[in-house]
Amino acid sequence: MKIRHRLSLQFTLISGIILTVVFVLIYLLSAQYIQNSFYKLLQMRALVTAQVYLEKDELTKKKFLEIEKSYRERIPDESSNIYDQRNQAVFIEKTKYNWPVSLLEIIRKKEFYRFAFDDAAGLGMFYPDNQGDFVVIVTARNTTGVQQLQYLMWILIVMFFVALLITFLMGQWYASRALQPIKSINKQVKDIRSNNLHLRVQHGRNKDEIDELATNFNELLQHMEQAFDMQRSFVSNASHELRTPLTTIIGEIEVTLQKDRTKEDYVQTLCTVLDESEKLKIITDGLLQLTRVDVILTGANTENIRLDELLWEIQEHWQQKTPALIIQVQMLDMPQDAARLCIRGNRSLLMLALHNIIRNAFKFSYNEAISCRLTYSKAGVILSVSDKGIGIAPADLEKIFMPLYRAGNAHAFEGYGIGLSMSQKILQLHNATITVSSVLGEGTTFNIFFTPVHKF
Repeated sequence: MKIRHRLSLQFTLISGIILTVVFVLIYLLSAQYIQNSFYKLLQMRALVTAQVYLEKDELTKKKFLEIEKSYRERIPDESSNIYDQRNQAVFIEKTKYNWPVSLLEIIRKKEFYRFAFDDAAGLGMFYPDNQGDFVVIVTARNTTGVQQLQYLMWILIVMFFVALLITFLMGQWYASRALQPIKSINKQVKDIRSNNLHLRVQHGRNKDEIDELATNFNELLQHMEQAFDMQRSFVSNASHELRTPLTTIIGEIEVTLQKDRTKEDYVQTLCTVLDESEKLKIITDGLLQLTRVDVILTGANTENIRLDELLWEIQEHWQQKTPALIIQVQMLDMPQDAARLCIRGNRSLLMLALHNIIRNAFKFSYNEAISCRLTYSKAGVILSVSDKGIGIAPADLEKIFMPLYRAGNAHAFEGYGIGLSMSQKILQLHNATITVSSVLGEGTTFNIFFTPVHKF
């Protein structure tokens, strides 16, 4: 079932429940009002009956004639009884009902008493007079009231179904109008394919849930477009990196096979093939290692790592491995509690990520000294690696973390464009973010933001 129909039915159901409650209340209140009005009429008839039979000697002729005229205007199926103190019927000889003594006693006690029997209603009234104390009982059928209630009931039933029909139609119209932006978005989404991911969903500026949905979808499209661009770039870069050694290998073999060669020529050719094959192996191993970086960090393969100790350990490693390469370590705004420098992570993976960044810093600065600065703040810990090398062009800054991508000024240097991509993946596993800023010809700075285990 479509949302439009479901919303209309739900809206109609809710309206139907509300209308049912309201109409039932209207009917019950109307029935109560009609009943009370009829009992008041019976009370008036009882009073008139008492005055006609008991007050004749005390009223003026004119007043008595008025009361007698009112008495003759009878209610359908009306019956009257008058009882004296001995519970004997008096004045009215022909009576339709003979009421029990128990009812008379109740009337004397309460003075006014309403009761119902069969489909008729009755009212008893205690009437003290100079001739004695009397009980007057008047009964009748509320034919007009019943007809009014039946008429009201049919009106309410017809209005109920008419209102439901109107509510359903209005719900259909309103739901269609409310869902129109979603229909528009759905139509636009159907037109978006892998070859036109640059398109975006057009939407209003109402700042409602539909607008938020369209905005989120556009952000998703942007991420997908970037992913497709990265995929195309990766295929292009991978093809280039793999084609170069393969072309060299094929060329060497073809030249060698053109004529008979000396043993030394064959050895030289095999050495060239071996070198290029090793390059291929390095690239494929790097790609394989890159895919294996996506591990799940658990308590079994992680530990608490102090970033300051990790940085000193890295400096010591490079001093022992290549003493000529200098890492200048700086510690800024260090906390009194060293535990605030701790993160939860895998030490070997973090070492690999940082070594890749530092190795690039040395490589692209022609092995000049680099700076590693650790800065603490309440928000987190920032590790900055800075060099004074060749820098990165602005057009390349957003792409340097793509696998096998190499900046335009980096082709003269050895490498395959895998290290930074691997470092970024490892840092993302540790909930760290890495950003880069660079000035072409002046140097590059990588900033890594860590969230410590202990924070304020």
